[in-house]
Amino acid sequence: MDWTYPAGAGDAGIFEIGRRLAEHLGRLPDATSFTHDTREMMRITRRVETAAVSGVLLAGFQTASKFDVEAPRYKELVSAGTRVTVWATSRPSVAMDRIEYREVEPGTSQLENQWFLVSDAPEPIAFVSWEIGDPTTFGVGGAAAAGKRFVGFVSDDRGVIDALVQALREVPGLVPPLPPSEMAEAEPTVDPRIAATIAAVGELVPPESGASSGAVVVAVGREDSEGPLRLGMAIAKAERRDLVLVDRSGEGLFASPYADQRGDDDMRPRKDALFDAMIARREGRMDTANAIEAARTLGVNAGGWFPTAAGADGLHAALCQFNGALLVVPASTRDPRIAERIRGMSLPSLERFGVPVIVAA
Repeated sequence: MDWTYPAGAGDAGIFEIGRRLAEHLGRLPDATSFTHDTREMMRITRRVETAAVSGVLLAGFQTASKFDVEAPRYKELVSAGTRVTVWATSRPSVAMDRIEYREVEPGTSQLENQWFLVSDAPEPIAFVSWEIGDPTTFGVGGAAAAGKRFVGFVSDDRGVIDALVQALREVPGLVPPLPPSEMAEAEPTVDPRIAATIAAVGELVPPESGASSGAVVVAVGREDSEGPLRLGMAIAKAERRDLVLVDRSGEGLFASPYADQRGDDDMRPRKDALFDAMIARREGRMDTANAIEAARTLGVNAGGWFPTAAGADGLHAALCQFNGALLVVPASTRDPRIAERIRGMSLPSLERFGVPVIVAA
């Protein structure tokens, strides 16, 4: 069975995969459904992981960095007795005992380079998806990132699962797995960007905010985010406040693509809750993920939030939603460009919110 996605086929290529599968089985596969919905794909992956507990799980992450995001969850699966094999490009930053990791060559159409979960014990179940968007951004960012497109299927047909298991078991790893003794001794590495943020915050002497009790709300995600991020983190640490990072990187001129967030999936951003570093990385917001991790290393309770409206309206919503007591903004708010003025990101507009506004240098 050839699982390579047809070149240039777009969405329709999944039907060629289905045709090959039917030819391989000599029949139409039973109980197999196809999907393009990434939200549904996320839910399916959790169901497959749950079904594989104490059994066997074969998982494709595309890249080692994506496996790093899910490492805590997979540590729990292994602790529950699940035998896990992972396929991805490059090497993970954290090695885990009792996980067989197979590093593979980069590619965009081969099965081993895709996002998949397959289990043949204790019961047969599989989810397989192919990324078919821009090949230059293959494997970069979260499943819901702009421009991402996936097609895939879910099946509990024993013949389908057997064909997948056989194909995956025949894919060799570029580097032999570390012996369990070495994996157990491997120390987690600290991202240099996180270390740099921690060091920079440690050198700051933040001003006293004079704000009432509540969280520090910081506008991040645009080109001049570093100053407000570090200053907001320093204030939160010094005054023992929570830190809310409002990631504005995806907002438009008049609206935000996150205005219609739903609260029915714990693995997706929500309107009424802050997200952690894992969700930030899944959404492709690596800088925000690193900032959350840096803050928590410093003892600051931090989380991210995607604004439900653009500019000042989004920051005001965050202040109201998360008990914000002060706002930290970039220096550009003193003389904003026209797009930011349209979004209300000028100092006079922000000062109308009734909380102290601190401008980062």
